[in-house]
Amino acid sequence: MIALVLALALTAAPQEVPAVCDPAPSQAPDWAACAEALPEGSPEQRWARLNQAAEAYLNRDYGAAERLYDAAADDDEALFSNVVLHTYRAETYRRVGRDKDATADARIAWRILSGDPAYEAARRRSPPLTEDIQRGVLQVVLPILKTGRDPDFEAAFGAYRALPVKGAEGYADLAVVLDRLGDTDGALAASQTALKADPTNAGYLNNHCYILVRVGRPAEGLPYCEKAVQSAPESAPTRHSLAAALAGAGRCEEAEAALAEARRLEPATALYQEPITCTAG
Repeated sequence: MIALVLALALTAAPQEVPAVCDPAPSQAPDWAACAEALPEGSPEQRWARLNQAAEAYLNRDYGAAERLYDAAADDDEALFSNVVLHTYRAETYRRVGRDKDATADARIAWRILSGDPAYEAARRRSPPLTEDIQRGVLQVVLPILKTGRDPDFEAAFGAYRALPVKGAEGYADLAVVLDRLGDTDGALAASQTALKADPTNAGYLNNHCYILVRVGRPAEGLPYCEKAVQSAPESAPTRHSLAAALAGAGRCEEAEAALAEARRLEPATALYQEPITCTAG
């Protein structure tokens, strides 16, 4: 996941900048308090709201992120455009079921990343587009572009596959992307590589379980899900994967309980509101 790199662009005179907006060393401001202290509707306030939305996104509070992104919207959005904004907002909208809006943001993120001259200003406002930043952006936007049948998908996918895969985390991320793109065989192979390197990582265990469920091997995936939940009981994705594995194994009441926990932990995530088909064994 891309690190939080948005920063408030204050254009007011220094003496007019509220103290609450000044970051402490190695610590971001309280963006909610900062936004409240700034003039209503000002560019500075919108930047503060966008940072607040980014924090909500990184905390997996997609409902709050959606509300804040919408509240910060403005007719002159080009003033705030950068690759992180569009990447985070694309994934937020995907999570809450706004696929059309997600695709629009994913397309802009890719155009910035690819050097489209029309987005040169946004590229300049973005963090340095290192390999890690490129990888983080593409991991988010590729599945969105494919779902939206966007014509930019193939070029974006080619750029992603040209990036080197680094270490266990790199293979774990590759597994997630390939799974979301429908390449379950490739996803399973990448996941096995990641898990072999780090067999106790809750995220890797969870991903491996979910991929096994998707390839029709839920009973084989279930132990991985159970270990993931033991390590990360407050993780909505692990609870959802467990629900899918239990349903595949015919343990319907347990599946419903696990799904209810995923919904409780991430109530705004549209996927978790969908029922999981289960036939009791």
